[in-house]
Amino acid sequence: MLQIMNIVLMAGGGGTRLWPLSRQKLPKQFLAFDGKRSLLEMAYDRANALVDDDHIFVATASAYQEKTEELLPQVAKEHLFYEPEKRDTTAAFASVALRLMQMNKGSEPTIFMWCDHVFTREEAFIADLKKIAGILTTDPQALVIVGHTPLSPATAFGYFEVGDKIGAEPNVRTVKRFTEKPDEATAAKFLAQGNYFWNLGYFSLTPEHLIYELRLRAPEISAALDGFSAALKGGDTQKADVAYGEFPKMALEYTFVEKTEHIIAVTGDYGWSDVGNWEAVSEVFGVEGDHMPAGHHIHVDSKNNYIYNTTNKAVSLLGMEDTVAVVTEDAVLVTHKGSSARVKDVVKKLEEEGKTEFL
Repeated sequence: MLQIMNIVLMAGGGGTRLWPLSRQKLPKQFLAFDGKRSLLEMAYDRANALVDDDHIFVATASAYQEKTEELLPQVAKEHLFYEPEKRDTTAAFASVALRLMQMNKGSEPTIFMWCDHVFTREEAFIADLKKIAGILTTDPQALVIVGHTPLSPATAFGYFEVGDKIGAEPNVRTVKRFTEKPDEATAAKFLAQGNYFWNLGYFSLTPEHLIYELRLRAPEISAALDGFSAALKGGDTQKADVAYGEFPKMALEYTFVEKTEHIIAVTGDYGWSDVGNWEAVSEVFGVEGDHMPAGHHIHVDSKNNYIYNTTNKAVSLLGMEDTVAVVTEDAVLVTHKGSSARVKDVVKKLEEEGKTEFL
């Protein structure tokens, strides 16, 4: 039986780390790295395993309206929330919460789910997400987050420490503290202790509680909350867009998550990847070889390489090792796997040189 809760698919990101495939007009959540379904569609499938269509919402940028409606025609138009501009995550989450409150869903448990992640242990992840509705029904003043068992002393992720067990579930615990992107030595200590987890950034709570906490913890945004709420009640889309622009650019972690006093974590090993660079793409989607729907690839005296080719070109690697090559119609990227996280530096140089046609 499906849960009585809401799922909000957060799909507004415009990442640059997967250039040249990911572009400003088509960021990674809209891309199908397996050649079949986009990350957004995969996230929808994940949500649909938890709730029916009446409880699925999508929040994204207005620039992505056409692509969103193309990929998710089954989601009702009134369940699609579009940001008129980027104002960071406080504005994004708060505006969604106010919209849900206007739709009389303010007291319902709600999972804010990112749309650009991949889980190779999907069933385990969904099984743990199902616990959240019960947690929030019992404790509507809680914030529930999701933690992943750390598989290495990674320094690119945030961590949190868990405390006492809550109820009968061994993987549902209180959260004691957060540590953002520790150095490797500290991360290694966290692994050894066994009570630290990677913070996946999934936030679950009732919309009413989010707005209450934002007013309490970040009173400086109260005027923006009032203005946006009034515009929604008046039914004036243009006024709502203007009011949205009054939100200060602030991350939700700063305005709420790091300040709230009651956080519960659900934790596990879900085979998670944020698909944050080309090395990660090769690890998740390249297990059966290169991506080559139309072209032809040649590997000579080469090993542990990955080619993602969207064209009908022949691409060859000679004497190469631990390399990723990405080929599109107008751009080519060749990088060592260990350097793939620095692709944003290429994007920055294109911006500096005014080559916006490649962005």
